[in-house]
Amino acid sequence: MFEKGETILKVFATQLQGVFNKILEEEEESVENGSRLLAQGPGGTGKLLISGTSSMEGNAVTLAGHPDAPADTKMRRIDEHTIPEPIDRVLLLAEKEESLTSMLTTLKQNEVPVVVIAPFPEEDGGVELEPTDVWLQTHVKGGIVPDVNGDRIGSPSALSTLFAGQLLFLNMKEMLEEELD
Repeated sequence: MFEKGETILKVFATQLQGVFNKILEEEEESVENGSRLLAQGPGGTGKLLISGTSSMEGNAVTLAGHPDAPADTKMRRIDEHTIPEPIDRVLLLAEKEESLTSMLTTLKQNEVPVVVIAPFPEEDGGVELEPTDVWLQTHVKGGIVPDVNGDRIGSPSALSTLFAGQLLFLNMKEMLEEELD
């Protein structure tokens, strides 16, 4: 199944590098626009809030506590009872469509700007974003390593979401530092 000397771990690492490169190449504009939008919260009077659909709540917690996250970044569940202010910015993480539509509808109705990180295109998200909102696609659904049965294993969805979030943070950090100079 694998070339001589290749292990499943090496194949996974190589394929994961390809996923990261695809995000860098195909989502460069979304990273730039998303960083600019998200930086408006902590760069102004609002906050950066990170939320996720149920399968991405762990990533939301990780990114909210990340050392490169802007100061006072918080993880917050988005529902009809916990609605951010329009001065806040929301980074919304999704793996599947699950509760994404209701979360986006709530944010849209309350005029809260949002950046979505998801493995599928915006058209599959169930809600049309405002022109100022940003959709960052990770382009990965399911596994990336073929097994002996021809199935694909090794889903990098969580890793690719964290990678995209890190790109946003690094770009935001650079933007906010330039603002101070």
